[in-house]
Amino acid sequence: MKPIHLYNGCLRSGMGATLAEASAAYLDGRLPSAQWYDLRELGEQRAYLAAPASNLQLEADLEALARECLADEPGPFDDVLLVIASTTLDIGQMEARVAQGEPFHNDLSTSLDRLAAGLRDSLGLAGAFTMNTACTSAANALLYAGRLVASGAYRRALVMAFETPCQLAMQGFGALGLLSPSGHYRPFHPQRDGLVLGEAYCAVMLGEQPGERPLARLLGGFSACDTSNLTTTLEDGSHIDWVMRQALDSACVTSADIALVKLHGTATGANDIAESNGMQRLFAGLQPPSCVLKPYLGHTLGACGLSETLLLLDALRQGPLPPVDYADEAMLALNGAPLALPPEALLLSNFFGFGGNNASLVLQGAQP
Repeated sequence: MKPIHLYNGCLRSGMGATLAEASAAYLDGRLPSAQWYDLRELGEQRAYLAAPASNLQLEADLEALARECLADEPGPFDDVLLVIASTTLDIGQMEARVAQGEPFHNDLSTSLDRLAAGLRDSLGLAGAFTMNTACTSAANALLYAGRLVASGAYRRALVMAFETPCQLAMQGFGALGLLSPSGHYRPFHPQRDGLVLGEAYCAVMLGEQPGERPLARLLGGFSACDTSNLTTTLEDGSHIDWVMRQALDSACVTSADIALVKLHGTATGANDIAESNGMQRLFAGLQPPSCVLKPYLGHTLGACGLSETLLLLDALRQGPLPPVDYADEAMLALNGAPLALPPEALLLSNFFGFGGNNASLVLQGAQP
């Protein structure tokens, strides 16, 4: 794959209203404060990492985010492709309207396609695609947008991802027994007890040039669906290992070139085991340092491929990553001390999701 630059990143999450706020909190090792909500089926409470409140509606929020990302870009934007990724879509907004007494009907919903088409028309963009592949949605959006820009089909791309507070997701993950009762998000810890959901809205530009606020180059990546099971991937890690190898091959690098692995790390039993086994297959006894970001952002579902990528890339440009306080007990080689990397280090970023859809990205950091 021809390398493509990522730049002009924007993020609103439980870590703050901007990417700069999130990076500063992460580098200080400051975990966000969780909100708690009732898990109706069990009569218990679960944690949620909410983003700073906005008085706008979803469509207006997304347009404001897009304009922020495009602010430094020369117009017109008729050479820009839009790709939007999400899992919860507009369900939270629809739930709020029903809760206010509005009868449920089809017109309550604004489909992801309609959201994308509306943004395309409002901003004068060249085209709009959508991506909904569970936890890999935004990672796949980056891959497909990058390939289309590299092929010359579009000169630039605007990739956006969002996950909103949504009772369907909150209650559904709870019914599956996947949410942490303690609220302590600890991927790869022997006593991990599940995930914590998080809210996020994020965007980034892709192009052949680095732009005003460069973050990294996307060197390659790979995505595939493990069809051996309806909901999960093989716990022996064989499919995950294969996806990571294909990603490295697409970037023309080897596992020995990787300086840091951003793990998916949901802190659920089967997923952490599968990723651990995949990492051991690929790296054997030469595993590079690894980091986990979901304790800071929460699991932002379809947005995690972009929210976690932006947080990691921006933080690496500013200082050493904070240590993981349970690194000595972890199943994989998490950093137990502050971790500083050269600005142009090679990174492998993993996203292994529900339904067995697995994706890995190969990135190279940009100079500050």
